[in-house]
Amino acid sequence: MSPPPKTSLIAGRRTTASLGKADKIRFIAEKVIGLPTLPTVVSKMMELVDNPRTSARSLASLIQSDQVLTAKVLKLANSAYYGRQREVGTVDEAIVIMGFEAVKDMGLSVSVLEAFKDPGENRWFDLTLFWEHAISVGVGTQMLCRSFQPRYTGESFTAGLLHDLGKVVINQYCHDDFLEIMERVHEDNEDLLSAETTVLATTHDRIGGWLANKWNLPLPIVEAIEFHHQPFLADKHRVLASLVRLSDYLGRIGRVGISGNKQDPVLSDDDRAYYGTLAIPMDEAGLASLLERFFLHMEQATTFIDVIQNRDNGMPPEEEKEP
Repeated sequence: MSPPPKTSLIAGRRTTASLGKADKIRFIAEKVIGLPTLPTVVSKMMELVDNPRTSARSLASLIQSDQVLTAKVLKLANSAYYGRQREVGTVDEAIVIMGFEAVKDMGLSVSVLEAFKDPGENRWFDLTLFWEHAISVGVGTQMLCRSFQPRYTGESFTAGLLHDLGKVVINQYCHDDFLEIMERVHEDNEDLLSAETTVLATTHDRIGGWLANKWNLPLPIVEAIEFHHQPFLADKHRVLASLVRLSDYLGRIGRVGISGNKQDPVLSDDDRAYYGTLAIPMDEAGLASLLERFFLHMEQATTFIDVIQNRDNGMPPEEEKEP
């Protein structure tokens, strides 16, 4: 006799456990539809950066309409990372020093980290450590694209940063369900995607893809988010989805932050064969070299990470004071 279906593990909580599959998916889809859009400044900034006719002056004019973004751009441009001998006092000059892509990456990162707050009460999931993992995947994807697929370099950081966007959506807007998923993963040793499917009838990669599409992000980024666990299902941008998957693998085996997964990542034979077609070494020595380069790029990106996570003043995010 088969075991009875598992009910909610957390007594007294309202989850989607009582809903049928179609109703669960409708419930989640409505949650995503109701999520806020990207801030106008960030959305417009992405459009400007993607337009080859955009000047530093026009981009600076947009950034200056947001005080927080202006301060962070100037902070980063004046950091030791860029090795300036004199102070950078204008956003125009900061953009020239940093480059359009770095400014875009910062703007989107700051916006997304601000959009999703920690609802608390989850001993298996720390949002600060989660974003450390997400940023590391952005850095790693950018590294891989620059080395092996330069045509995706412009989308690489964003695709990696947002690859697990669906997890923070579930955590914030379906928090009780997320607690049940995490309990299944960490107490019952269930696979994360399996636990999500049981509880929600969908998975974080699909939810992240829905939201990225709602935000009108470029198709390569949408597909990379939606198919980073199954790159072979991507319609047009399997390459980028595969590189996000590989970067996620490097970040997890390198123990950078937390992803919410308990089980160690595994690359299938098909994965390894496909990376071979991209000239990415998959033998033991090759993977060790990739991991070493991954850590080097993470070290180089420390200042950028500190600025977007509000650690640039030496204080942890929770102690940051309003001016």
